[in-house]
Amino acid sequence: MGLLDYLTTHAMDEDYEFVSERRQRAEARGESVEKAPSRSRIGVVGALVMALFAVLVVTAAVQTSRNSVSDEKERRELVGQVDQARAQVDGDRSRLTALQQEVRRLQTRQLSNDTSAKGVLDTIKLLGMRAGTIPVRGPGVRVVADDAKGADSARNEVLDSDLQKLVNGLWEAGAEAISLNGQRLTNLSTIRLAGNAITVNAHSLRRPYVVQAIGNKDTLPARFAETTSGQAWLDLQREVGLRLKITPESSLRLPAAEVSLRYANQKKPGGAS
Repeated sequence: MGLLDYLTTHAMDEDYEFVSERRQRAEARGESVEKAPSRSRIGVVGALVMALFAVLVVTAAVQTSRNSVSDEKERRELVGQVDQARAQVDGDRSRLTALQQEVRRLQTRQLSNDTSAKGVLDTIKLLGMRAGTIPVRGPGVRVVADDAKGADSARNEVLDSDLQKLVNGLWEAGAEAISLNGQRLTNLSTIRLAGNAITVNAHSLRRPYVVQAIGNKDTLPARFAETTSGQAWLDLQREVGLRLKITPESSLRLPAAEVSLRYANQKKPGGAS
């Protein structure tokens, strides 16, 4: 017979039997039932139930403790794996940068020793500057774009499209090299919204947005204001309160971009490549 069935069948019978015996003893001594000394009586079944309950509680506590320890161990292992992978990526990126610098140094030294290759070296430098693969230095302007004061909605905040207009306007005004929050911009760069942050070259940006543009520091501001993008920014300043400050600089240094090129072969007639 199961425990529940046993309790259902016998619990009330044993209680009535206990009360009946108590009443008979009290009447034999001439006492009233109400004045009979009270006793606590758990019984075998009650003791069994309490013992079983205690075992269940202890088992649950032990299992919970084991699960907690196991979960914490797994979490620490995952965190360790993530940190290790991140450190490895950072190390690989640093080694790649160092190797690229070493290649450029050896390339420059080799070409510098060859008089006939002097023109090739100059061409490589010019193409590297335009492609953004080498760091550059020169005069230009420093532009700081920021949200309106007390901005409480996207309408009063700088959007990715606003930064796109700003950069395109500077290119149109004659900028030769541009960086945004330290990220060098190339023809492969994208300025877009990813989640809740604006990203460029897969790096999240934080306001204020600082644009550095190398070019003629005396003419860039005026020529930018004459572009369509410059006029759009003037409207943003007047209508929604976005802030834009352009400061001429005598010397700016822009880092090289992390460029990953993809190569393709031209398909020849007849399907051959």
